[in-house]
Amino acid sequence: MIELKGEKIVPDIVHEYTPKIRNGNIPIVIDNGSYQCRVGWACNKEPSLTFRNLIAKPRKERNKKDETGTANQPPVQIGNEIVNIEALRFQLKSQFDRNVVTHYQIQEQIFDYTFKHLGITTSGVAHPIVMTECFGNPNSCRALMSELLFECYGVPSVAYGVDGLFSYKFSNAARDGLIVNIGYNTTHVIPVLNHKVIGVNARRINIGGCHMINYLHRLLQLKYPVHVNAITISRVEELLHEHCSIAYDYMEELKKWSNLDYYEKYVKIIQLPYTVPVAAPVMSAEQKLEKKRELAKRLVEMNARKREEKLLEDEETLQKLILIRDMYFNKDEGDFEDALKQAEIASYEELEKQITQISNRIERVKQKMAQAESGNQTPEEKPIVVPQPPPNLSMEAWLTDIKRKRTLLMEKKAAKRQRKQDLAKRRTAAAQERMRIISQLAKKEKGTDDFGSRDEDWDIYKTISREGGDSDSELENEKLMEYEEVLRHHEPEMFESQITEGNAAELNQLHVGVEAIRAPELLFQPSMIGCQEAGLAEIIDFVLKMFSPEDQLKLANNVFLTGGASKFPGLRERLDRELLEMRPFETSHKITFAKSASMDGWYGAREFANNSKELKKALLTKAEYEEKGGEYFKEFFCSNQYFSTPIAQPPTE
Repeated sequence: MIELKGEKIVPDIVHEYTPKIRNGNIPIVIDNGSYQCRVGWACNKEPSLTFRNLIAKPRKERNKKDETGTANQPPVQIGNEIVNIEALRFQLKSQFDRNVVTHYQIQEQIFDYTFKHLGITTSGVAHPIVMTECFGNPNSCRALMSELLFECYGVPSVAYGVDGLFSYKFSNAARDGLIVNIGYNTTHVIPVLNHKVIGVNARRINIGGCHMINYLHRLLQLKYPVHVNAITISRVEELLHEHCSIAYDYMEELKKWSNLDYYEKYVKIIQLPYTVPVAAPVMSAEQKLEKKRELAKRLVEMNARKREEKLLEDEETLQKLILIRDMYFNKDEGDFEDALKQAEIASYEELEKQITQISNRIERVKQKMAQAESGNQTPEEKPIVVPQPPPNLSMEAWLTDIKRKRTLLMEKKAAKRQRKQDLAKRRTAAAQERMRIISQLAKKEKGTDDFGSRDEDWDIYKTISREGGDSDSELENEKLMEYEEVLRHHEPEMFESQITEGNAAELNQLHVGVEAIRAPELLFQPSMIGCQEAGLAEIIDFVLKMFSPEDQLKLANNVFLTGGASKFPGLRERLDRELLEMRPFETSHKITFAKSASMDGWYGAREFANNSKELKKALLTKAEYEEKGGEYFKEFFCSNQYFSTPIAQPPTE
């Protein structure tokens, strides 16, 4: 049994902008990932801020306007300000398109949040910035990022690096290696030879952690449609991170899961939150009798109140009618006719008739009220006869025998209904076959098939319907009602549909079996979600075959895995098997992992920012930005390779 913990988001505090940091020209390190953003000072061991790289932009409320008459715009929530992420799921926005920053108005809001919570109170950001970007970032995107940093925030200099290369340098730093960076949106395979990134041979798969999350979310919602609202993205993320793994041999694992014993032994039961409904207490016969008396008393009081109200209304109506009759006796014909018309009475005779009826009704009501006051208003209560066991049997033995008889009778009735249903099916099938044969014979004899044009052709169906529609015997139904009446008196809990805490918990459980290996398998089989790309093993094999056998051996002996999605259990064993199958006979290979798959990108960038000699060579100053353009940057080991955008040539005549 597994209970989901639920992610508890704590809002970020505003850190102190100390004089040492303000005057020390200390670089700001930003790992701008598509899942999480990590920001901190290069002098600190850990990032000061770690938050989801998202903003929640609520819709405008047209009905609420401020003093100027314009619609109020709710505040935008950024990062860890979004405490309840599921409540704002459809209002979340990201600056990323896959792993490339394309929405710079959102990126600007992220920067505002970042610099504010770092405590920077000056008008500009007077610190160098070391920032990560995706591998192969387009020049146009980098130009817009540089423009945002230099023009909007006034940073003195900036250096761009790749998170996977920063992680490689921090955790491994070997001369040769094959970097496998499994991110949130994409997976990159980057070869490194002689401390140089061979970017032309690098490859990308458009599969990452978000695809596994969405796939697992869809699988569970299809499996448990009754819990669609309870299976949220946040819970699926936790389930994927904590309880999913990569299969050593996927097809063999599927065969194991088809075995019921294996399933019951290894299935993961996830407990969803639930509330236990409060069941009504079971009442005894005496309590039911007392409740019935209270209801009868309340009904009598209600009727007496209605009689009083009706009596007052009738007396008022009678007084009006008597006044109209007095007009007739006083011979005020004009007023009398108007009064009759207003009272909707046709003639004097009908007036007298209504007066008599209302007077009689008032008299009857007064008599009933007098009887009620004298204490005769309560109806006679019929005594409730509680069934009792025979003298020669105890209560327990008697109830056990009645339960046994009731069960046998119900089984007998169910078997009889099933036999009738089977008989009706067989008769219908036989009748259809007879009709088919008759139709074929008629077609051969007459040359046409006119079966069904006459009413008598369908009499066979009426016969079948009558034969299959017999009701159960009256005697059996009476006996069953008698048994249930006894059990309702002595064991009413048998008929109470109460949901206890135990079965309420069972009704709110997810049984995660093969789904725990199916979602991460997307990394090796993207075709499971319709992605027409090769899997991780095929891409590694493709990249290795671009090199000579000697270089292949160097790369295979240092396959380095990094990125948040590289933490799945079983990934090392699966890749080890895949490499053993793809590599030549008796050649060696070795797999290593980042020390901290999610954080090593930031740690590597911090280490680089603290190396003043390397940092000075890599920083792009504002003067160089203005001179060489926004797309320009300085290359170093952890950066992308710079290729200037070709200038469009005018067409030749």
